[in-house]
Amino acid sequence: MSLKIDSVARVVGSEVEDVYGRVLGVLVSVVSDVDGNVRYIEVKVVDRGLEEVPGERLSFRDGKLVVTPEWRYEAQKTIEALDRAYRRRKAVESFGQGDIPGEIVEELKRSLSEEIKNLKVRAEGVKNAIRERINAIDEEAMHISKAIIYVQTLYFSGELSEKNYTQSINHLKKLREKLIEEKNDAKRVLEKLEKTIEAATAPLEVKKEQPKQEQQAPQPIMVKVEEG
Repeated sequence: MSLKIDSVARVVGSEVEDVYGRVLGVLVSVVSDVDGNVRYIEVKVVDRGLEEVPGERLSFRDGKLVVTPEWRYEAQKTIEALDRAYRRRKAVESFGQGDIPGEIVEELKRSLSEEIKNLKVRAEGVKNAIRERINAIDEEAMHISKAIIYVQTLYFSGELSEKNYTQSINHLKKLREKLIEEKNDAKRVLEKLEKTIEAATAPLEVKKEQPKQEQQAPQPIMVKVEEG
């Protein structure tokens, strides 16, 4: 659900972070509909230009406006939809005979099966997007590692002051830490998505009614007659 214009307008001119604490830029503009729902914001990315972020990917944390990455937002939506479809399918399967007309139950089953099928296709696309992000993170991390080596070479060769070296290393290490945090999160989300797909598409176990045991005819009671 998108945020309201009143809450977002109060932080125009402030920095915007992602969910991992990285500064994306400065909030410079907000666009909302007539109901006050934020459609999107404009973030000034350093001095390179503006980046448009949809309102549904925004939230507040500790008073700061926070952006959820697209891959994570799409994964969360898909997981919630698959889980809801699975629970509804399970509920339909539990309907007892005679409770609801059979043709209605079958129609519900077909509809839910089709929804789950479409969601599975969507989920595969989300999984690919997460894997691509993980690969991109690995490339960025490699780039950072090379930069660290270059800076260390300059420092130990006496070409870079200790102050400049320390500042540079701190920035680079922080970048790498945030990348590792996002990569670990991406792996967790990917695993959760795969488990949700598996649960939603697995055949449900239908409980069969146990046949009633036939009642045995009562056995005659033997009475011992004493001889007088």
